[in-house]
Amino acid sequence: MIRHLLQRLLVALARLLVLGLATLALIEFSFVVIGDSEQHVWSRGAYGAVPQELAPDPFTWEGLIRVRAVATARVLILVIPSVLLIGYSWGILGARLRRYRLARLLAAPFAVFACVPGFWFAVLVAVYSYFHWQRPGFANDLVVERGPDLLAWWHASVVALPAMAGAAAWQIRAVAAVLERETTRSWVRGYFVAGANDEEIFYGRAIPRAASSLASLLDRPVAAIVGSLVVIESAFRYPGLGSLFVESVRLGSYPGILLAALCLAGMVLVATLLRELISSRE
Repeated sequence: MIRHLLQRLLVALARLLVLGLATLALIEFSFVVIGDSEQHVWSRGAYGAVPQELAPDPFTWEGLIRVRAVATARVLILVIPSVLLIGYSWGILGARLRRYRLARLLAAPFAVFACVPGFWFAVLVAVYSYFHWQRPGFANDLVVERGPDLLAWWHASVVALPAMAGAAAWQIRAVAAVLERETTRSWVRGYFVAGANDEEIFYGRAIPRAASSLASLLDRPVAAIVGSLVVIESAFRYPGLGSLFVESVRLGSYPGILLAALCLAGMVLVATLLRELISSRE
């Protein structure tokens, strides 16, 4: 087990190194080759202090990344468990009632919500924030010194909703598709001939047989969720890693682009590592 864990850790580190090199190559191509910038990625002058536009208060890069990572972690804590809970429970229900095409019906509300124009959702959030918190949007003038920071969690939940919608719809259909394929295999007819009923075959045989395939879906929505945060956090001006990446691109800050990209990629790699460890125990 320890040997397998070390192997997977080395693979994850190798993937992160490749992503870092690819990010540096993309920065060099975008800003120097296309953008005619004089700062190369290997120049020391390109890696200075944190620009004031990224952090009004004096911050080191380590401190800025820590603050932004905590903000993004709040969103992921809300999104990932919700996607897995809804995706697996509704996906199993949709596969159980596949004759009624229930998987598509259950996934439809999330897919529709994911297609709602972000402008109107932002307007509704701003109106609700004004009447409930007496401040519109993501005003950062309130600092909570004691007790739970409910306003920060409210901000995170606003970002989490659109990120969760599309991922949940995909997860429902993916889980249902795995179980529907399992219940169409030849062994099902043998259990019917032996006198087993639908519930026994589905819950007692099909789900355990498809456990490894279902486990392989654990990390599938994480990459889409993390990628969507780049757009959603920037749109809502949420101070997370996704918005840091976009702001760094606008300012041409190489350290911000590289660190934000590596942190976001690291989150995906951690999810992949956990899924591989879970799958290896089955």
